[in-house]
Amino acid sequence: MTTTAAPIVDDADGAVPPPAGRSLRVVLLAVIVVAVLGIAGASGYLIGHRGQATGSSGVAPGASSVDAGFAWDMSVHHRQAIIMAGYTRDHTSDPGIKLLAYDIETSQYFQVGEMQGWIDAWRLPTNSPNAQMSWMAGSTHMSMQSDGSMPGMASPAEMNKLQTLTGKTLDTYFLQLMLRHHQGGLPMAQWAAAHAQTAYVRNLAGKMAATQSGEIVQMEQLLRESGASPLAPPS
Repeated sequence: MTTTAAPIVDDADGAVPPPAGRSLRVVLLAVIVVAVLGIAGASGYLIGHRGQATGSSGVAPGASSVDAGFAWDMSVHHRQAIIMAGYTRDHTSDPGIKLLAYDIETSQYFQVGEMQGWIDAWRLPTNSPNAQMSWMAGSTHMSMQSDGSMPGMASPAEMNKLQTLTGKTLDTYFLQLMLRHHQGGLPMAQWAAAHAQTAYVRNLAGKMAATQSGEIVQMEQLLRESGASPLAPPS
């Protein structure tokens, strides 16, 4: 007696792809991510290296500068958003949420690569030797959270919870956490856009502020449409 193997259904019809195809997709995604970070880091290095000679002061930003503080702290801030967005992209079933998570993940990957390129070009250590947010001295908009983390950052417990969720519950919690995350990061970008000494740092910070402002409006609308409420914004 012979048996007929079940046909392989393409995942566009909702079936789980075969293990080989799934593995290939993981490899391809990893290659793309590495390539994006490499390009971003290289461009950041070249921009930063050129900035040493052509900046308004002719001197590369130092460890106590707004430029370096922003690059260090926003890189940390971004990395958490990348984790949240990456998990949500892989586990949501809502096409709109998937696209939003993908956009946040990829854009912030690129920005981290660019900012780390600056740090390397300025010949500064990879990790900040300074207290977080010290480069925003004089700002009246933001302060560190009670747990010592930067404004808008999710706690370890919140991150763990997010990565156990699926379906509509995941979508809502992702929107709540990412909205608060953006609300915390926005004043950081605005401060750097206004106070950084180098034009290319001010330019990227300004683009971040514009993008996150738009995404904040989008996430607020999505929460309203789902009947959910935002979390309390960073103080």
